[in-house]
Amino acid sequence: MHKIINSLQKNSGLSEKESSVYTALLEIGEGTVIDISKKSGIKRSTVYNLLPNLTRSGLVKTTFKNKKKFFFIEDVSKLELVLKEKQNKIKNLIPELEAIHNILPNKPKITYFEGEGGLKELYWDTLNSSKEGEIIYSYTGMENFDEIFPKDFADEYIAERIKRKRRSRVIAPRSKASLAWTKDASQKLREIKLVNKPLEFKADIQIYANKVALITYVPDFVGVIIESKEINELQKSTFKIMWDLLPN
Repeated sequence: MHKIINSLQKNSGLSEKESSVYTALLEIGEGTVIDISKKSGIKRSTVYNLLPNLTRSGLVKTTFKNKKKFFFIEDVSKLELVLKEKQNKIKNLIPELEAIHNILPNKPKITYFEGEGGLKELYWDTLNSSKEGEIIYSYTGMENFDEIFPKDFADEYIAERIKRKRRSRVIAPRSKASLAWTKDASQKLREIKLVNKPLEFKADIQIYANKVALITYVPDFVGVIIESKEINELQKSTFKIMWDLLPN
């Protein structure tokens, strides 16, 4: 019975004690507050406080016999109707909640990503949020990028980026991987400039659409996307200054 009470609590929106009272009534069929209290193991005063809410929602019905008030459950399927009513109330409340959430329309939106699944989701966002012909500006700092970044996904992503005609402009520390990228840069719609020591970095930044993604691969992948026009423009301007200062 405890399992049923737990399941009822998780799926109906009832509290644990409300679920216990409801289940006790199902078992006894019909009873007074004292009967329900004995069967459920819940204090009589608590049952008194719980029953009005259950009767208002229509889950529990009342009747009188010999001037005594009895409680019973008329239709178990009423649970489904009550749940639907709650869902509809929440649905109707969403516009008001969104209005509160968007009260500061220019506030940055921050989304956190983790693990390989998060890595893929973040990188797909660079394509889904940008438009054809746009440039994705990147600082790519991992020396052993090809060893850490899932190769199958890298190939799939680059192929999709080319298909969608998103160009990539990359600043990266000089390494075996970044030198290899320079050889097929044009066919992969990529421009790349390399930096030497001491101007090295080991994290990544993707600047695109109205967003900036900050990425680290060590010890495990963690990424953050900041959605802000102002922050995006700042990072894009900084990137262009550095790009113009670096030799071709």
